[in-house]
Amino acid sequence: MDNTQYAQGLLSLLAQGATLCATDRKKAFPLLQRASALLWRLEPERSPVTTMTLERKLSLPIEQWLPEAIRADYSGPLLCSNMASQTCNEMMLELNARQLWETIQARVNRVKQACRLRSDGDTLYRNFRLFLIEHGVITPSQARDAFVPLNLSLSDFYEPIPLHLRHNGLLYLCPECHWPLNTQRHEVSCDSAWCRDKKSLFLRDGTRLVNRVNNSHLEGQEAQERLMLNPALWKFTLQPGLLELSLAHALTERGYEVELWPNVDRTDLRIRIGQSTQDIDAKVWVSAHELAKHIEQIPSDLPRWIVIPDYQKQNISLLREHCPLGVRVFTQSQCVQEVQKHASPF
Repeated sequence: MDNTQYAQGLLSLLAQGATLCATDRKKAFPLLQRASALLWRLEPERSPVTTMTLERKLSLPIEQWLPEAIRADYSGPLLCSNMASQTCNEMMLELNARQLWETIQARVNRVKQACRLRSDGDTLYRNFRLFLIEHGVITPSQARDAFVPLNLSLSDFYEPIPLHLRHNGLLYLCPECHWPLNTQRHEVSCDSAWCRDKKSLFLRDGTRLVNRVNNSHLEGQEAQERLMLNPALWKFTLQPGLLELSLAHALTERGYEVELWPNVDRTDLRIRIGQSTQDIDAKVWVSAHELAKHIEQIPSDLPRWIVIPDYQKQNISLLREHCPLGVRVFTQSQCVQEVQKHASPF
């Protein structure tokens, strides 16, 4: 195991430990002990950090106590007001991406298999994907049209909303992704960097949230029996789905023919450029380093463009260094420009 793998293991332990510190400190300590040992292995010239000291450091921005070579491009504290932070939540999902993705893929593959047996499979699958992207929170009856035709179990995709995401019995849904915001902090923002870039940033003011950018108000909604999308689906399906829809809109607006999830999800988008087509996959990750590892695994016999949000333009050079043959990386704006270079719209 090289230092890169040790660093990834350390970050994963820190994220898991921070999450448990917020709910069960006793269970967190064995993880923090292992993290302390890994940190010393990575920095043997420094004195070992005690478990108690490491727990206190979780509330400090990690860029203050972890060198960049270890923390990659994650920043910010892992605990805020004794609650797991946005950074912590993103690390939990991205650092365990392979395991989480395999679990999610097993569920989604059952949907794909069912759709491929149907003459209207492409339409059913597209409706299913759109439903997940547009419904971060649902009442069970809302899923009927998308789930019943495919004989899907709601519990495979949605789960009960935990109590800490309710404030006085109310839910506050992000205006962008419609997932519950954690209102236990005074400064409230969505865990998604995509949504924060779209100004999903608030201050708590009694029973409402006030947007920190435009002063608009976000009112709470009754929780009732509503369910929330599984966190891994929110991360790897809903978030990139917002980018997919935004890119599709930008291209169709310019007259290009775009198909979402063609042939039951052979790719995220397929664009017709002249007489040929181009497959595109959208990625919304916090860590460019973790995304680079993912891109390296794309088979060279599957040429495609990878598109990331415009706010991550600074990561393009790093990601392009890791592209296999036939894979290219663009921001959303760069992708639109690249399409325009290759062909005129219909």
